[in-house]
Amino acid sequence: MLSPLWITIIIAFISCALAIVVVALVWLIRKHVRLKRDYQALSEIVHGLNNDVRDLYTATLTVDERISATDEQINNLSEKVNDFQQIEPSNHAYSLAIQKVRSGASVSELMQTAGLSQDEAALLIRLHGSKTR
Repeated sequence: MLSPLWITIIIAFISCALAIVVVALVWLIRKHVRLKRDYQALSEIVHGLNNDVRDLYTATLTVDERISATDEQINNLSEKVNDFQQIEPSNHAYSLAIQKVRSGASVSELMQTAGLSQDEAALLIRLHGSKTR
């Protein structure tokens, strides 16, 4: 049989081993609880970020639709301006005459170069001529 000293040593050894296992178990449980809490926090952050990405994607689609609509409106307006310029070639003659008036052309010069009547030439000079008199 074993002597009481050996039994005491074995019990002490088992007690120490059991104490180490209990301390390690408590440490592991605390670590597990902390990791679980961190996982939940990170999971909430990821969920929030996913919602943000979804909202940004929705906003991007809305902006894209608005840009497409604006492009379509600009193209329509551009076509209308081009059509108007082709329909109204007489305005081009007036714009050249207005440039000449701003350069200091007289009524007679406008009548000769732009083919305007005297009244038209006088009106253009009055409207677009120099303001200093």
